[in-house]
Amino acid sequence: MSASLQATTLQTRPLHPEIGVEVLGLDLSRPLGAGTIAELKRLWAQHLVLLFRGQSLSEEQQVAFSELFGSLERAPEGKWSSSRNPAVLRVANTTETGNKVDPEHMFQRYFATLAALWHTDSSYRAIPAYGSMLHALEIPPSGGNTCFANTIAAYDVLPAERKRLLEGRHMVHYYGFSRLFEPTLPPISADDLRAFAPVTHPLVRTLPDGRRCLFLSANVAWYVGGMPIEQGEALHRELIDWATQDQFVYSHEWRVGDLLLWDNRPTMHRVLPYDKSYRRVLQRTSVAGTEVPV
Repeated sequence: MSASLQATTLQTRPLHPEIGVEVLGLDLSRPLGAGTIAELKRLWAQHLVLLFRGQSLSEEQQVAFSELFGSLERAPEGKWSSSRNPAVLRVANTTETGNKVDPEHMFQRYFATLAALWHTDSSYRAIPAYGSMLHALEIPPSGGNTCFANTIAAYDVLPAERKRLLEGRHMVHYYGFSRLFEPTLPPISADDLRAFAPVTHPLVRTLPDGRRCLFLSANVAWYVGGMPIEQGEALHRELIDWATQDQFVYSHEWRVGDLLLWDNRPTMHRVLPYDKSYRRVLQRTSVAGTEVPV
């Protein structure tokens, strides 16, 4: 098959009744035709999480694939990013030269705490990320699953009285709140705090296609506008507990070569613990959003 003519009729396998499919038979290191790209976009919008197994992508190849879906974001506190490709975040417990990092290193503590909370990537931006892509290079023998919750499905079956309560309400999202949830981390730089001022987003977000979803994030969102702090915190916890019931959640057990894509807007995710004596190396790219949440 020609390098530019990979199949546009894609075979898939469901990962969970409510969220995610595995896409079969594509080598993402090779060029993809326009029809294949259009079909991937359709599948991604429909299923929210896409899995490709058996991939072997360099940083440059992952960046090129990610850019098929839009412009890429750069993560704050850029020292965690690749020195060769600033759009690639190294989700790893090793250095770029392959040395194991102390579990008490700042980034390791970040992932042991803040990434373990249910969250939506870059919800602290005025225009949050559209999607993220995570590619597994080294994986421990067990643990370290990444879990994904479908907040469209969760909103759809929310009791009517709860939907009425949420209508028109917003939450404050702020990168600086991350240090409230994990105060042992070093302070955020003044430049990053200036770059990511507090923003408000609706608790119920309407996607461009009209679907509605809960828009929550436990590691940078703190209080609900127009409600006492304690009452808003309780509501936020209640909604996260509701949206992360097993019926809405897919837990991904990583294999080397996996590439996962997820739509940040109608999902939340978190990482589960693993034995830190093993190496865990993944590389992430994030596609920037294009619409302010409404």
